[in-house]
Amino acid sequence: MKDPGRVLPRSIVISVLGIMVIYLLMNIGVLGVVPWQEASKSDSVASLVLERTWGKTAADITTVLILVTAFGSVFAGLLGGSRVPYNAAKDGVFFKPFGRLHPRHRFPHVALLAIGLVTAVGTFFTLTTVISVLLAVFVIIQGIAQVVALTVLRRVQPDLERPYKMWLYPLPSLIALVGWGYIYISAGHTPIIFSIVVLVAGVLAFLGWARAEAEWPFGPVPQASASA
Repeated sequence: MKDPGRVLPRSIVISVLGIMVIYLLMNIGVLGVVPWQEASKSDSVASLVLERTWGKTAADITTVLILVTAFGSVFAGLLGGSRVPYNAAKDGVFFKPFGRLHPRHRFPHVALLAIGLVTAVGTFFTLTTVISVLLAVFVIIQGIAQVVALTVLRRVQPDLERPYKMWLYPLPSLIALVGWGYIYISAGHTPIIFSIVVLVAGVLAFLGWARAEAEWPFGPVPQASASA
């Protein structure tokens, strides 16, 4: 029987390729109905396509469904996002107040309020700016940071067990770093500034927590326990 963990990379590759095919077919379908010049100026491409094919009533219904889906996505994102600081606090790697549950309804109310406040800031900006900022934050905190963390971990703990090997290391890491760097620079000045602010705020929050809990860099150096 195959180890489920070792099958995971194959499932990720298949999922990525499947999503690429779905998006490609969707865009081909859109361009077959609406010219790209017109689609690029539309606020709702799906509604525009349905209006051209099935009429205005279908387009209006689709617009309402999109709004309902967007609301559900925000609602699910808030509830799901609040579990990240909550579980981190329960595991002892984040501020303890975030691990509290509402005394009556038993949900992480402190974490939910914090995530809600952070999310509410986005209402002061356009959707394009919010998406660009989120992309820049994702790139600098997850994309670039993962490449750096992988390299540092390989140097600091070369004998750590690693179930998966990176072919032609470090070439794939360097290619990924260049790609993430290009995306980050292309985001524009405002997203870059906001991403740096978020990064600095995160570093300060981590230092405050580490100081209070006597963890690294104010305590012993942690040892990696997960495979990388």
